[in-house]
Amino acid sequence: MENIQNLPKHQQAQLEQHLVNYQVKDSLSMYMNLVERCFGTCVNNFRTKNLDQYETKCLENCSERYIQSANRAGLRFQEHQAVQMKRAQGGAGGVAK
Repeated sequence: MENIQNLPKHQQAQLEQHLVNYQVKDSLSMYMNLVERCFGTCVNNFRTKNLDQYETKCLENCSERYIQSANRAGLRFQEHQAVQMKRAQGGAGGVAK
């Protein structure tokens, strides 16, 4: 990431805007997946226009579990990336064992 500082200002701005767009797209994708999964699991009939107590509780539990699992997956990915970076730096540094 230190190479970003070496870019011209207009390219830095373009890169930052690209990252923001990517984060928004990723957040929307996660939200849409959550809605699709939880609604499909919890809402089985359309007798009334309102959700019943079971559907509401199911949606709350499902969305909470989905967000927790997404956060956990993100943390595990960060841990994996950190290990990979350490390995890459160790190999690039010419450290002999």
